[in-house]
Amino acid sequence: MDNIQTLKTNAKTLGLIQTRNTLEKLIHTAEAEEQSYTAFLDNVFSSEIKYRQDKAQEKRIKEAGFPYPKYLKDFDLGFCKSITKKQFNQLSELTWIEGVYNLILSGPPGVGKTHLAIALAYHACEHGYKASYTTMQSLMQCLRTEEIDRRSRIKINRIKKSHLLVIDEVGYLPITAAEGNLFFQLISELQEQTSIIITTNKGFEEWAEFLDDPALATAILDRLSYQCDRIKMSGKSYRLENRKSFLKGDNKDDVQ
Repeated sequence: MDNIQTLKTNAKTLGLIQTRNTLEKLIHTAEAEEQSYTAFLDNVFSSEIKYRQDKAQEKRIKEAGFPYPKYLKDFDLGFCKSITKKQFNQLSELTWIEGVYNLILSGPPGVGKTHLAIALAYHACEHGYKASYTTMQSLMQCLRTEEIDRRSRIKINRIKKSHLLVIDEVGYLPITAAEGNLFFQLISELQEQTSIIITTNKGFEEWAEFLDDPALATAILDRLSYQCDRIKMSGKSYRLENRKSFLKGDNKDDVQ
């Protein structure tokens, strides 16, 4: 027993947390299976590596700031006719992040833009990439207060170190000229080093309106579109088509 405790203490000193926590199980398995020394050590190292990979993945997902988890396996390709299965599979392979390509998902509310954006970023986190999620409104707040607010500064720094940035709900609310300039500076800084997914209800021709500056809109779109795929998502709202109701009556039409 003293030997086990000594081994646990040594494992902790070396930072082998998983080995310390599962030492008795590892030894029991080795004895039951009559493992060789090399097989036993392989199990110890493999267990430790998986533990660290899992912890790193959890950290990436937590720091990404997703409002809720979304998964590619739950994206309904049958409902969304704007993207083919081949295109969906290509996006799932994540090679576009390696090439620093951007995605612009445009269309009306409810057609799956945010689901696809978050699911791709979540998938990227699971495969070793650092991702960040923000709404356009939250991003503007952080950019405005970066110099005076520690949390805003931390978020912007994390965004700049990310492999992938999701900017959700672009164009839903107008932004000021000062905010537009801050947005332009960020996009320029991220160009060719961070992939960006933008979800928007605006066509390119409408960006000048919500940015209130045609020249600035052109400059931002020029940078975003340099290496970019644009997916125009259309159709009925998934949420409205699959609306759930709590109140129950004799007639479903009684509750609107």
